[in-house]
Amino acid sequence: MSPLKLSNKALIALTVTTAALALLVIAVALNPPAPSDRFYTNMYIHGIAVGGLTTSEAEAALMQQFQPGLDQRTISFTHQGQEVARLSYKDLGILLDFSAALEAARDYGNKRNLPSRVVRILGRPHKVTTQPTLLLDQAAIITQLQTVADKLQTPPTNAGLAYKDGRIIVTPEAPGTTVDIQAATGELGQLIVTLSTGVVEMQTTQVLPHYTTKDMGFNVSELGAFSTAVATGLGDPRVRNINRASELIHNQVLYPGDVFSASAHMGVHLPGSSYESAIVLVRGEPAEDIGGGICQVVTTLYNAVLMAELTVVQRHNHSARVSYADYGFDATIAGDYFDLKFKNNTAHPILITSRMQDSALHVSIHGYETRPPNRSIQFSSRRVDVIPPEPYKEVIDANLAPGTRIVTLESQMGYRFEVYKYVFVDGQEVERVKINTSSYRPLQGVVSVGQR
Repeated sequence: MSPLKLSNKALIALTVTTAALALLVIAVALNPPAPSDRFYTNMYIHGIAVGGLTTSEAEAALMQQFQPGLDQRTISFTHQGQEVARLSYKDLGILLDFSAALEAARDYGNKRNLPSRVVRILGRPHKVTTQPTLLLDQAAIITQLQTVADKLQTPPTNAGLAYKDGRIIVTPEAPGTTVDIQAATGELGQLIVTLSTGVVEMQTTQVLPHYTTKDMGFNVSELGAFSTAVATGLGDPRVRNINRASELIHNQVLYPGDVFSASAHMGVHLPGSSYESAIVLVRGEPAEDIGGGICQVVTTLYNAVLMAELTVVQRHNHSARVSYADYGFDATIAGDYFDLKFKNNTAHPILITSRMQDSALHVSIHGYETRPPNRSIQFSSRRVDVIPPEPYKEVIDANLAPGTRIVTLESQMGYRFEVYKYVFVDGQEVERVKINTSSYRPLQGVVSVGQR
């Protein structure tokens, strides 16, 4: 075969082309492009053209293309073969993460070695198919799982006591149900890592109550009781507040070691609550406020607790004496800082009953009586200090004749009282215990004075 012969024109063209390529290579080698924040023109990520885009723009384009499809995938949650909920990947807060693919594309565009630069200059497309990872909001996933579990979970109900039809009865126990959140989380995780749809079976187990009817097999006695007079009927908003608060503590059961909070059971007395505006004492002066009257329920309960000899955890007296209790025997609640709390220090459950009857509020505490019949208790308060008020405050009243003085608010002395419990056995005092110390503020009086 004869050797290939090129014409002079072809040889010149080849020489020129070779020289041009050589010059291009030299130029590229000597002048590498600076790294760019935009992707190479002919760059594709998972088939999406991202050439000329910034990283954030390319990420937005990829998310717009692929995230909606993931959002629509759903997972069914079942219990004993029945679907109880269905959640989408969007509900679970699962997002695609293209960081690895974007980084690979950015690295290719910024490579400074000669072959890659020549390929880019020649305009050859480059495709990146690095698989995305997942961004998981663990807190959102657990919250959604807990919401599903809450549809199936029920707390166990202890056997208890209740006042019904004039007598104390035993209320039966009931088992509860709990969901194995850990097992459900594991099943859900297996579906998520493969971007799959599927089913998560919510496994439940029975939870037995701590107290059963057998634990209620004791003779129930009245451990302590107290009553306070209620002046008028339900036409008075103050009386309606008393009745409402009384209903909220009625038939409440405390198991051994439980601490009762009057504030937690009676609820907030703020605008929008079930309580009405009525007369209360504010720094010893009568004023209207939401929930006026509920402190009478708190005071009556406190005295029943004293008679039952339960452990008082927290108690606060009013700023001035109230009409329905003597000094040292009152109790108040206010906001989240004043509360009446007491503990069931007996070995058996106790029951609180509270009811309005015959123009009086009656509160009783029922349980198992262990105190011997020859033992009795009495309470009394004694004044230990007198706190004088500030001198009368003078207020100018232009409507009064010059030199006229009228007392518009009487001053009141302040006091400090101590309450003691006396224990008797066979009529003889065997113990004396200080129960509380209560301080009542003095009230500064006001005198209206005519201008001179």
